[in-house]
Amino acid sequence: METDQQDILTSITAFLSGNNIPYMVTGAWSVIYYGRPRASHDIDFVVEIEPNQTGKILTILKKLSHDFQFQEHAIREAIKNKGMFNIIHVPTYLKLDFWLLTTDEFDKNRFRRKQEVEVLGQKMMLATAEDTILQKLRWYKISPIEKSLIDAAFVYQIQKKNLDATYLINWAKFLNVTKQLKKLGTIDLEPYI
Repeated sequence: METDQQDILTSITAFLSGNNIPYMVTGAWSVIYYGRPRASHDIDFVVEIEPNQTGKILTILKKLSHDFQFQEHAIREAIKNKGMFNIIHVPTYLKLDFWLLTTDEFDKNRFRRKQEVEVLGQKMMLATAEDTILQKLRWYKISPIEKSLIDAAFVYQIQKKNLDATYLINWAKFLNVTKQLKKLGTIDLEPYI
């Protein structure tokens, strides 16, 4: 399954780049890149698509192999409401989650800060380590699932020397996750390795 996920990740990022759809990889694959290898049941992307591009995007997505299935009405709704839609890779049942870029200040900022990195021998756009941590803490605040906190802690502890501490502190205040950020350095990750 991991090889399938890797192949799908590289083929979809190449597809998005090749069709000039601004995107960044987030979620588990961002954590895997910065923090720790772990299983994932989906691949998360943030994409920038304006409502007037809906027809064009649907035309582009129809170029995907028949292994990928999606519902047109769900994509139309997601673009209209700045929500989320999925594309399913039928042979593996892998879900690709596409989150529309919103007008939320942090959302816009983390998308602007995305960086080109090499993953699996291919260049792709990825959320920064700081924004991966902050987004995981944001999810944890909304729904306190331990996995989100552990993911944030792995990225924090592994990338600590490379992180922009001022950026992290300022945005943690803005997002009201300062308490959770302060915990990250003290979490024992040994049981999760």
